[in-house]
Amino acid sequence: MLRNFSGLSWRELTHVSAVSPWQYKDLNDGNSLDSWVAYSDTLFPQRLQALANKDVQPDIIELLTWNDFCESHYLRDLPNQYDTSAKDYVDLDDMGSYVWGQDHAPWRIIAKYYISWMKTGSAPAATMDQVVFWHRIHPKDAECSGGSSTGVRNSNLPEDGVFAWALVSEKSTISMTVGSNEYWTFEADTTGPSMNMVPFPSDISYDGIIPTVAIMRNGQTVQSGSSNATISSYCTYQNFNPAVTLVGDGINI
Repeated sequence: MLRNFSGLSWRELTHVSAVSPWQYKDLNDGNSLDSWVAYSDTLFPQRLQALANKDVQPDIIELLTWNDFCESHYLRDLPNQYDTSAKDYVDLDDMGSYVWGQDHAPWRIIAKYYISWMKTGSAPAATMDQVVFWHRIHPKDAECSGGSSTGVRNSNLPEDGVFAWALVSEKSTISMTVGSNEYWTFEADTTGPSMNMVPFPSDISYDGIIPTVAIMRNGQTVQSGSSNATISSYCTYQNFNPAVTLVGDGINI
């Protein structure tokens, strides 16, 4: 029987699984260990799905994290940037260059869905129409005027694309437009979440493009919205942190 240094068998230990929505850091301090990105494009929903399906069965699941802005895996609303007297005021220094404007709050919708599944043992019924989508704000090969002097380690790993997770109350078509890549569609229904992605077009300009998403049903648009961030070929600071947007009936968390 395997035993650890405390004398307990591995079956007697408490197993913790950390689930992170993203991993990116750039402190721009000349230390290559402080500038990296991990492959995270679809990390969050896929890892939560695996836990809900009991592909792995830890004793404790930790969402990593609520407010670690430095490594881009925060789930809370963005704090106050300007009012120093506000209770949630945070001075992010250089890391603010890749955090401010990069909302992650809609990811909590995805977390809520799978957490409910894990607690009850069955997937919750979809009662709303919701599409959560996310993307970075410049192509990975963009030449930025600021950011890490050592280069972002693993910068080749992320895919230049807009990723969408859809949960709908009735069978629907999800339409996504990313610049000249217009009206790419995928189907979603009440059997559970659907996912898809649209790549960045090759003709992204300095002024940039704003991705849009629509939920279509019976030939009509029932929900639509635009990203809260622009994708541009111009960047003042290397940024592999995504902006996350909700199209639908509310954040419901």
